[in-house]
Amino acid sequence: MTYFRATTCDEALARLAERNPHDGRHRRIVCGATDCFAEAALVPAAFDWVDISRIEALRRIARDGRTVRIGAAASWEDILATSWLPASLRQAAQGVGSRQIRVQGTLGGNLCHASPVADGMPPLLALDAQVELASARGGRRLPLLAFVTGPRDIALHPDELLVAIEFALPRDDARTAFIKCTNRDGSALAVVSAAVHVRVGDNSRIAEIAVVVGGASPVARRMHAIEAALMGRPIDALAAIVGSVESVASAPLPELAPIDDGRGTAAHRTALVRVAIARALTSCLEESHHGASFV
Repeated sequence: MTYFRATTCDEALARLAERNPHDGRHRRIVCGATDCFAEAALVPAAFDWVDISRIEALRRIARDGRTVRIGAAASWEDILATSWLPASLRQAAQGVGSRQIRVQGTLGGNLCHASPVADGMPPLLALDAQVELASARGGRRLPLLAFVTGPRDIALHPDELLVAIEFALPRDDARTAFIKCTNRDGSALAVVSAAVHVRVGDNSRIAEIAVVVGGASPVARRMHAIEAALMGRPIDALAAIVGSVESVASAPLPELAPIDDGRGTAAHRTALVRVAIARALTSCLEESHHGASFV
C-alpha cells in the first residue's frame, strides 16, 4: 500500500497518471473516507491511495450568474451552510448522517460511491446537473446520469478525477424540494427518496417540472410519466395534483425496478414512491401559492 496526499489538482492528476501495470494495485481516490469505513471487505493494501482532501480548489462553492459550481470535495456541511443553494440540495445535505459525517463526507464522494440511495443524486438530477472530469490528458463533461451508470459503477477512467458538479440555479419563480423516506427517525439510509423541481407560470399552472426518485432502481431516475401527467395543471387544485401523482405512481412505471432487501420490499418501496413525490410536490406548490422564495 502507498498513500499520497496531494495539495493541488495537478499533483493528484500526475499521480493518477503514474500507473504501474506490474504492481497489481489500483489507484483509489480518498477524501472524506466515510464510504471507505463502510466497506467491510476493503483491503487497504490492494490500493495506492491518492488523498485529495487538502486540495482547496476542490472545496469551493461558487456561482457565476446563474451557473453554480460545487467542487467535488465540498462537504455536506458546506452545502448546508450555503443559503443560496437550491432548497432540495440543502435538504439532502441536512439528512446525510450525523454532523460528524456531514463535516467529513463530500458531495463528490457521494456521487462516486454510486449507491442507489445516494442522497445527492435525486436533487442534482432534477437540476440537470453535469460533472466535470479531469486527467493529465485533458478534461471532459458528462451529464450526471451518464456518469453514474449503475450501483457502484461510474464512468470515471482510472486516471481521471471528478473535480466539480455544475448546474443552473433555479429561476426565482421556481421551487425545489427533497424528501427522504427512512425506517427510523434520525440518521438513516433512505428506503426511497424523491426530488422535485417545479416552475409555476404566470397563469398559476405548472410550466416546468422534473421529478426524480432514488432507491427504487439501480440509479436514481426521472419520472417522465408523472411529469407529463402534471404539466399544465393549475396549482390551486393541489389536492387533485396529489391525487394524480398517486394515480400515476400506482401504475407500472418503466423507470423503476425496486428490489427486496433488508430495508424494504419492492412493494413497500413502490408505495413510498407515491408518498415521497406527493410530499415534495406539495412543499413546492404550497410555497409557490404563498410566494415564498425557493431557497
